[in-house]
Amino acid sequence: MSEPIATGCGTVDELLGGGLGRGTVTQLYGPPASGKTNLALAAAVEAAAAGGSVLYIDTEGLSVERFEQVAAAKAEEVDASVDDIAGRVIITDAVDFEEQREAVQDAADFAERVDLVVLDSATGFYRLERVGDADGGESLRRVTRQVTHLLSLARRHDLAVLITNQVYSDPESESGRARPLGGHTLTHWSGVVVRIERFRAGNRRATLEKHRSMAAGDTARFRITGSGIEGVEEGGM
Repeated sequence: MSEPIATGCGTVDELLGGGLGRGTVTQLYGPPASGKTNLALAAAVEAAAAGGSVLYIDTEGLSVERFEQVAAAKAEEVDASVDDIAGRVIITDAVDFEEQREAVQDAADFAERVDLVVLDSATGFYRLERVGDADGGESLRRVTRQVTHLLSLARRHDLAVLITNQVYSDPESESGRARPLGGHTLTHWSGVVVRIERFRAGNRRATLEKHRSMAAGDTARFRITGSGIEGVEEGGM
Protein backbone atom coordinates (compact mmCIF):
# COMPACT_ATOMS: atom_id res chain seq x y z
CA MET A 1 0.00 0.00 0.00
CA SER A 2 1.30 3.47 -0.92
CA GLU A 3 2.01 6.30 1.50
CA PRO A 4 -0.91 8.24 3.02
CA ILE A 5 -2.12 11.50 1.46
CA ALA A 6 -0.99 14.50 3.52
CA THR A 7 -3.66 17.00 4.51
CA GLY A 8 -1.34 19.98 4.53
CA CYS A 9 -1.71 20.32 8.30
CA GLY A 10 1.04 18.75 10.39
CA THR A 11 -1.00 18.24 13.56
CA VAL A 12 -3.85 16.55 11.68
CA ASP A 13 -1.45 14.37 9.70
CA GLU A 14 0.16 13.26 12.95
CA LEU A 15 -3.27 12.45 14.39
CA LEU A 16 -3.99 10.29 11.33
CA GLY A 17 -0.68 8.47 11.36
CA GLY A 18 0.73 10.35 8.38
CA GLY A 19 -2.35 11.55 6.54
CA LEU A 20 -5.38 10.14 4.75
CA GLY A 21 -4.96 6.39 4.48
CA ARG A 22 -5.28 4.68 1.12
CA GLY A 23 -7.63 1.76 0.64
CA THR A 24 -10.17 3.12 3.10
CA VAL A 25 -12.73 5.87 3.72
CA THR A 26 -11.93 8.73 6.10
CA GLN A 27 -15.01 10.51 7.48
CA LEU A 28 -14.87 14.06 8.85
CA TYR A 29 -18.03 15.08 10.68
CA GLY A 30 -19.03 18.20 12.54
CA PRO A 31 -21.40 21.17 12.64
CA PRO A 32 -21.52 23.86 9.96
CA ALA A 33 -18.44 26.12 9.72
CA SER A 34 -16.35 23.77 11.84
CA GLY A 35 -13.67 23.38 9.17
CA LYS A 36 -14.62 20.19 7.33
CA THR A 37 -14.55 21.67 3.84
CA ASN A 38 -11.39 23.64 4.56
CA LEU A 39 -9.65 20.41 5.59
CA ALA A 40 -10.95 18.59 2.52
CA LEU A 41 -9.88 21.42 0.25
CA ALA A 42 -6.44 21.63 1.84
CA ALA A 43 -5.93 17.89 1.37
CA ALA A 44 -6.99 18.13 -2.29
CA VAL A 45 -4.57 20.99 -2.97
CA GLU A 46 -1.78 19.25 -1.06
CA ALA A 47 -2.22 16.07 -3.11
CA ALA A 48 -2.23 18.03 -6.36
CA ALA A 49 0.86 20.02 -5.37
CA ALA A 50 2.67 16.74 -4.71
CA GLY A 51 1.95 15.64 -8.27
CA GLY A 52 -1.17 13.58 -7.62
CA SER A 53 -4.65 13.94 -9.07
CA VAL A 54 -7.90 14.49 -7.18
CA LEU A 55 -11.60 14.03 -7.88
CA TYR A 56 -13.61 16.46 -5.75
CA ILE A 57 -17.38 15.85 -5.71
CA ASP A 58 -18.95 19.03 -4.37
CA THR A 59 -22.52 19.14 -3.06
CA GLU A 60 -22.03 22.17 -0.82
CA GLY A 61 -21.32 24.93 -3.34
CA LEU A 62 -17.54 25.07 -3.06
CA SER A 63 -16.16 28.61 -3.19
CA VAL A 64 -14.03 28.97 -6.32
CA GLU A 65 -12.36 31.98 -4.72
CA ARG A 66 -11.37 29.94 -1.68
CA PHE A 67 -10.03 27.13 -3.85
CA GLU A 68 -7.92 29.60 -5.85
CA GLN A 69 -6.71 31.24 -2.63
CA VAL A 70 -5.50 27.96 -1.14
CA ALA A 71 -4.04 26.78 -4.45
CA ALA A 72 -2.18 30.08 -4.95
CA ALA A 73 -0.62 29.90 -1.49
CA LYS A 74 0.50 26.30 -2.06
CA ALA A 75 1.80 27.13 -5.56
CA GLU A 76 4.00 29.87 -4.13
CA GLU A 77 5.26 27.52 -1.43
CA VAL A 78 6.30 24.77 -3.87
CA ASP A 79 7.34 27.10 -6.72
CA ALA A 80 4.59 25.94 -9.07
CA SER A 81 1.80 27.72 -10.92
CA VAL A 82 -1.80 27.84 -9.78
CA ASP A 83 -2.77 26.25 -13.09
CA ASP A 84 -0.43 23.32 -12.40
CA ILE A 85 -2.25 22.60 -9.14
CA ALA A 86 -5.78 23.45 -10.29
CA GLY A 87 -5.34 21.28 -13.36
CA ARG A 88 -4.87 18.24 -11.15
CA VAL A 89 -8.14 18.75 -9.23
CA ILE A 90 -11.28 17.62 -11.07
CA ILE A 91 -14.29 19.32 -9.47
CA THR A 92 -17.74 17.84 -10.10
CA ASP A 93 -20.82 19.67 -8.84
CA ALA A 94 -24.00 17.92 -7.72
CA VAL A 95 -27.17 19.90 -7.08
CA ASP A 96 -29.41 17.08 -5.86
CA PHE A 97 -29.28 13.53 -4.53
CA GLU A 98 -29.53 11.97 -8.01
CA GLU A 99 -26.63 14.02 -9.37
CA GLN A 100 -24.63 13.05 -6.30
CA ARG A 101 -25.35 9.38 -7.00
CA GLU A 102 -24.26 9.77 -10.61
CA ALA A 103 -21.07 11.63 -9.67
CA VAL A 104 -20.13 8.95 -7.14
CA GLN A 105 -20.86 6.19 -9.65
CA ASP A 106 -18.78 7.98 -12.29
CA ALA A 107 -15.83 8.11 -9.89
CA ALA A 108 -15.00 4.65 -11.23
CA ASP A 109 -14.00 6.31 -14.52
CA PHE A 110 -11.31 8.31 -12.71
CA ALA A 111 -10.18 5.73 -10.16
CA GLU A 112 -7.14 4.51 -12.07
CA ARG A 113 -5.66 8.00 -12.37
CA VAL A 114 -6.50 9.77 -9.12
CA ASP A 115 -4.93 9.47 -5.68
CA LEU A 116 -7.78 11.03 -3.70
CA VAL A 117 -11.57 11.18 -4.04
CA VAL A 118 -13.41 13.76 -1.93
CA LEU A 119 -17.19 13.71 -1.36
CA ASP A 120 -18.15 16.98 0.33
CA SER A 121 -20.68 16.35 1.70
CA ALA A 122 -21.97 12.80 1.70
CA THR A 123 -25.12 13.63 3.67
CA GLY A 124 -26.30 17.14 2.75
CA PHE A 125 -28.99 15.86 0.38
CA TYR A 126 -29.66 12.87 2.63
CA ARG A 127 -30.69 15.30 5.36
CA LEU A 128 -33.26 16.83 3.01
CA GLU A 129 -34.45 13.53 1.55
CA ARG A 130 -35.05 11.82 4.86
CA VAL A 131 -37.65 14.43 5.84
CA GLY A 132 -40.05 12.80 3.39
CA ASP A 133 -38.81 9.29 4.13
CA ALA A 134 -41.02 7.60 6.72
CA ASP A 135 -38.16 5.93 8.57
CA GLY A 136 -35.13 7.42 6.81
CA GLY A 137 -34.29 3.91 5.67
CA GLU A 138 -34.24 4.26 1.89
CA SER A 139 -32.35 7.56 1.97
CA LEU A 140 -29.73 6.06 4.24
CA ARG A 141 -29.41 3.01 2.02
CA ARG A 142 -28.73 5.31 -0.94
CA VAL A 143 -25.93 7.09 0.90
CA THR A 144 -24.54 3.78 2.12
CA ARG A 145 -24.39 2.41 -1.42
CA GLN A 146 -22.40 5.48 -2.45
CA VAL A 147 -19.93 5.14 0.40
CA THR A 148 -19.44 1.41 -0.16
CA HIS A 149 -18.87 2.08 -3.87
CA LEU A 150 -16.15 4.57 -3.00
CA LEU A 151 -14.69 2.12 -0.51
CA SER A 152 -14.49 -0.57 -3.18
CA LEU A 153 -12.66 1.86 -5.48
CA ALA A 154 -10.27 2.77 -2.67
CA ARG A 155 -9.42 -0.86 -2.04
CA ARG A 156 -9.17 -1.84 -5.70
CA HIS A 157 -7.07 1.14 -6.81
CA ASP A 158 -5.13 1.97 -3.61
CA LEU A 159 -6.53 5.48 -3.41
CA ALA A 160 -7.75 7.57 -0.47
CA VAL A 161 -11.40 8.57 -0.01
CA LEU A 162 -12.43 11.51 2.16
CA ILE A 163 -16.08 12.21 2.95
CA THR A 164 -17.54 14.98 5.05
CA ASN A 165 -20.65 14.42 7.11
CA GLN A 166 -23.15 16.67 8.82
CA VAL A 167 -24.57 16.25 12.32
CA TYR A 168 -27.90 16.13 14.13
CA SER A 169 -28.94 16.61 17.74
CA ASP A 170 -29.69 13.30 19.43
CA PRO A 171 -32.26 13.83 22.22
CA GLU A 172 -31.39 10.42 23.67
CA SER A 173 -27.70 11.23 23.99
CA GLU A 174 -26.62 11.66 27.61
CA SER A 175 -23.72 13.90 26.61
CA GLY A 176 -25.89 16.17 24.48
CA ARG A 177 -23.23 16.03 21.77
CA ALA A 178 -24.32 16.21 18.14
CA ARG A 179 -24.13 12.90 16.30
CA PRO A 180 -23.03 12.20 12.72
CA LEU A 181 -25.82 11.67 10.21
CA GLY A 182 -26.08 8.06 9.13
CA GLY A 183 -25.04 6.93 12.59
CA HIS A 184 -23.49 3.51 13.02
CA THR A 185 -24.06 2.59 9.39
CA LEU A 186 -21.72 5.19 7.90
CA THR A 187 -19.30 4.77 10.79
CA HIS A 188 -19.12 1.05 10.01
CA TRP A 189 -18.06 1.66 6.41
CA SER A 190 -15.57 4.37 7.37
CA GLY A 191 -12.14 3.09 8.33
CA VAL A 192 -11.32 6.41 9.98
CA VAL A 193 -13.75 8.79 11.71
CA VAL A 194 -12.75 12.26 12.91
CA ARG A 195 -14.98 14.72 14.77
CA ILE A 196 -14.30 18.37 13.93
CA GLU A 197 -15.47 21.16 16.20
CA ARG A 198 -14.80 24.77 17.04
CA PHE A 199 -12.40 25.32 19.91
CA ARG A 200 -11.03 28.21 21.94
CA ALA A 201 -9.56 31.34 20.36
CA GLY A 202 -11.01 30.55 16.95
CA ASN A 203 -9.13 27.28 16.67
CA ARG A 204 -10.58 23.94 15.64
CA ARG A 205 -10.19 20.60 17.36
CA ALA A 206 -10.08 17.26 15.57
CA THR A 207 -10.82 14.19 17.69
CA LEU A 208 -10.01 10.73 16.38
CA GLU A 209 -12.99 8.44 17.04
CA LYS A 210 -12.03 5.46 14.88
CA HIS A 211 -8.80 4.33 13.22
CA ARG A 212 -7.39 0.98 12.25
CA SER A 213 -3.98 1.63 13.84
CA MET A 214 -4.09 4.86 15.89
CA ALA A 215 -5.56 5.37 19.35
CA ALA A 216 -9.14 6.64 19.47
CA GLY A 217 -9.59 9.72 21.63
CA ASP A 218 -6.42 11.50 20.50
CA THR A 219 -6.88 15.11 19.43
CA ALA A 220 -5.24 17.71 17.23
CA ARG A 221 -5.80 21.43 16.87
CA PHE A 222 -5.67 23.61 13.80
CA ARG A 223 -6.75 27.02 12.58
CA ILE A 224 -8.16 28.23 9.30
CA THR A 225 -5.98 30.83 7.60
CA GLY A 226 -6.03 32.82 4.39
CA SER A 227 -3.73 30.26 2.80
CA GLY A 228 -5.52 27.13 4.03
CA ILE A 229 -5.10 25.50 7.42
CA GLU A 230 -2.22 25.28 9.87
CA GLY A 231 -1.59 23.20 12.95
CA VAL A 232 -1.77 24.57 16.47
CA GLU A 233 0.34 22.85 19.10
CA GLU A 234 -1.44 21.60 22.21
CA GLY A 235 -1.29 24.34 24.83
CA GLY A 236 -0.99 27.01 22.15
CA MET A 237 -3.59 29.68 21.54
